[in-house]
Amino acid sequence: MSLYANFKVAKASKAEFSALAGQSTSLVVLQFCGRGHRPAPHHNHPCVAGLLCMIKGSLEVDLVDSTNKLCTQTLQIW
Repeated sequence: MSLYANFKVAKASKAEFSALAGQSTSLVVLQFCGRGHRPAPHHNHPCVAGLLCMIKGSLEVDLVDSTNKLCTQTLQIW
């Protein structure tokens, strides 16, 4: 199995929960198997905040700020 296909996606937006209509909010949960990887494409969300929450393992995150500066962080929970 390819590492790039080693995760499941569950989302919660107004399509799944009509009470979210007009709230400008949604949630996506990515469940990675061991040694999983989320592939490109990279995407942006101008004027939006993001939150990463981990239960176990490690995650390498790359974010680009509004001045086009790359910020890289490795999150680890063991």
